[in-house]
Amino acid sequence: MSARSLALRLLGRRDYTAAELRQKLVDRETAPDDADDVIARLQAEGLVDDRRAAAAHVRTAANLKLRGRGRIARELAARGVDAEIAGEALAPLTPDADAEAIARILARKRVPARLDPAERRRIFQHLLRRGFSADAIVRALRDRGRGEDE
Repeated sequence: MSARSLALRLLGRRDYTAAELRQKLVDRETAPDDADDVIARLQAEGLVDDRRAAAAHVRTAANLKLRGRGRIARELAARGVDAEIAGEALAPLTPDADAEAIARILARKRVPARLDPAERRRIFQHLLRRGFSADAIVRALRDRGRGEDE
């Protein structure tokens, strides 16, 4: 199978960044120079677009998976997205969007109105791992009337 047809088959499943696609091609025994040439042509044709892939990742991670800005930024970096492109993709994520996502998580997990300190720490750590800032978490917990700041 040619490198181009392999790349097109991969792109038929989901958007890949140029770095991810290059790695997939090289992993499947495509010469690195051939992979670079195929990716350059696909970018010129608009079939590989890091901006589009980053924007799609941000939408999915924020709206469906309810992840915070910090974790999404780390995921974009791991996918090989340039910092400038990642910044543009993350721009729609406002502090209000983080607060709304935290509220949805707390409601989905059926967090009780009153939390003992151990349970509050557990929820706090869970939200930190999801990529929300400590300030946003404290604000959300305070707004729900769940206790004092940590």
